[in-house]
Amino acid sequence: MLEEDIYTVEEVSQHLKVPVQAVQEEIASGKLRAMKVGRFVRISQHALADYKNAASASAESMFQNASKSQDTWLHLAPAADFGHTWPDGTAEHFQHVQEGTASYAGREYHVRLGFTVRDTTGRRRTRCALFVNRYPAVEFVKAEETDRVEPAASIIKDRAGKHIPIHATAPPEYDGVTVGGYREIVDGPGAPNGLAVICSSDDFETMVKHALIRYRFREERT
Repeated sequence: MLEEDIYTVEEVSQHLKVPVQAVQEEIASGKLRAMKVGRFVRISQHALADYKNAASASAESMFQNASKSQDTWLHLAPAADFGHTWPDGTAEHFQHVQEGTASYAGREYHVRLGFTVRDTTGRRRTRCALFVNRYPAVEFVKAEETDRVEPAASIIKDRAGKHIPIHATAPPEYDGVTVGGYREIVDGPGAPNGLAVICSSDDFETMVKHALIRYRFREERT
């Protein structure tokens, strides 16, 4: 029978590059098998290998489930151009349209987005407006007028509908979303100096998520 290596908790911690406490918690939960020799805890090479194999399989399963969820919560497809008239009477034409449905917080929403160009903060800039259940929820703005895929920014508001200061913390719904200063992308006369969602102009998942959060906040207020 081949002799197998035996490790201390500290050695397993170094091997897995995690704190000692994390290894101790895995042992206490039964996920990592260990043996007690007197007052010392030891982990066999075989037990460590079993743990790593199980952890890898669990991580792969989580990745597959996350990918599946990401693939199914949002369904968009190219759609026809459309027009929208704003409350001040300004009419705009939107192109490069995407339309479909999105599931969020147990409900399904109709979503539509389109691109237009408008003068704002001192220059002409490309904008992407997102409509949730036909309500204009948010706009993402590029630094300039262009059809290229470039970063775009959209102001974040709190549940009361107020702009969030640049150094404040975004609502927890934005966990995992890249945020930054609005003026990092859209700088010019009158540009708000608040916190914003910043993403690529073809990152429709992030854009729609932001629109749904803002729409839900509005629903809470009404």
